[in-house]
Amino acid sequence: MNYDITIMKKVLFSLITCIFILSCGPSQPEPDSPPNILFIEVDDLTAKYLGIHGAKIARTPNIDSLAQSGVIFKNAMAQGVMCTPSRNSLITGKYPHELGLYENLDLKSLPKDIWAFPMTLQQHGYTNFWVGKNHLIPYRGGLQPENVIDLKNKAIQCNMGFDSVYQSYGRSMVIDMAKQQFKTMGCWEEGIDSYGDFLFKNGLLEKFMEEGGGKPTTLDPDTESMDGHFTTYAMNKLSEYTEEGPFFMWLNYSGPHGPFNVQEEYGRGLYNNQMPPIIDPAEANYKLPEGLRMYPNNIYNDYTTLGYRRKYVAAISYVDSQIGRLLDFIKNSRYKDNTVIVFFSDHGIMTGDHGLLGKNTLFKEVLDAALIISYPKKFKPKFDYTPVELIDLVKTTLDIAQVEDSTIRSIKNGHSLLPLLDCKGKFEGDRLAFSEMRDFKAVFDGVYKYIHHEETPLLFNLEKNPNETENWLERNPEKAAELKKEIEDWLSR
Repeated sequence: MNYDITIMKKVLFSLITCIFILSCGPSQPEPDSPPNILFIEVDDLTAKYLGIHGAKIARTPNIDSLAQSGVIFKNAMAQGVMCTPSRNSLITGKYPHELGLYENLDLKSLPKDIWAFPMTLQQHGYTNFWVGKNHLIPYRGGLQPENVIDLKNKAIQCNMGFDSVYQSYGRSMVIDMAKQQFKTMGCWEEGIDSYGDFLFKNGLLEKFMEEGGGKPTTLDPDTESMDGHFTTYAMNKLSEYTEEGPFFMWLNYSGPHGPFNVQEEYGRGLYNNQMPPIIDPAEANYKLPEGLRMYPNNIYNDYTTLGYRRKYVAAISYVDSQIGRLLDFIKNSRYKDNTVIVFFSDHGIMTGDHGLLGKNTLFKEVLDAALIISYPKKFKPKFDYTPVELIDLVKTTLDIAQVEDSTIRSIKNGHSLLPLLDCKGKFEGDRLAFSEMRDFKAVFDGVYKYIHHEETPLLFNLEKNPNETENWLERNPEKAAELKKEIEDWLSR
């Protein structure tokens, strides 16, 4: 009996010892493998037209649904106010003033050895896809394509870190290129624009040109219209993906950028009198500098912009429908639980507010990037009011991809948003967001936005005057001086 008790004690001691040893080992599971990352970038989307931002006229159920499952950054700022500066800034992690790119016509190529963050993703096992509208201007020297036409696609692949490129210059550019090529050569020259090639091969190019000036198109919305075609291409590409490693796809929609010629169904039931009223320029207590007016000789009002806004809302509705197709595909695929979705606009556009159309200005309608990041597996849905920048997506993406800290910290600009997403760790940003034009610079601290110009600086208190109709410069010169110094420090980094 005593012998049995002795044996039992030894067994019990051994079990306790094993449990103790096991408890001293790693208590956390092995880290998850890096997720897939999907960028959904739209063009010229003004955030206040989204339902999630309170728009009563909104027809954005799919973007709103994505937002409800994600982190909505209410104070995310674009660094450039046009496509070229904004997009090239983001992919390189450099501000427009560092690149010398402020407008779409600043078409000089990026430097030969410039880094782009997809390169680092490639080095860490990602397969990278670029699909859609393209305003990148990569260095092209030294490449030997089979013909000159293929040069840009190969330059993006070789010099910006993509394994596959399917790109277009946009609807207006396809029309302009086709007119020029038909005039000089009598035909469409294949290889320059992937969407143009699709139209040409399928006998749709002339129809596209005829309908491209604002008349509602009769092209099939899901397979023939540009953004529907990009959606279908992206879904097919992901369906065919067989690599073991994760993917990074940057899907660039051309809408809601004009021309506003979406199918009639997307504008059905929209009327001018339903459009939100503009922010009346007569309410402003300051004179807006001409440099902040894209069309300095025109002042637009409700009457002249109601139809414009109605067509714009229809264009947003169409893009939303294509995003819905893409999200449905992800939800019903093997990518459902392991894909981070990042939605944003390169910038917004003025639709009559302050008497302005276009985007070469620094009002919030242009600067708000409508940033949403969704990954329900790790990030709880919420609104985040921290001032952040699109350029922060560089470090954020690499952080999500589990790139080593030393590599991320070696990048000069931006901050990882991951601590704001998963509520772990401390956000290292200075809680300031910057944007710029050639002669004007802006900084936002979450309450005040200061626009610097030597002759006509502006200070807005967005907490008390969200419509930016009051210049607070004389009421709070100390804040203006503080933010001016922040801009000077930013430019001298």
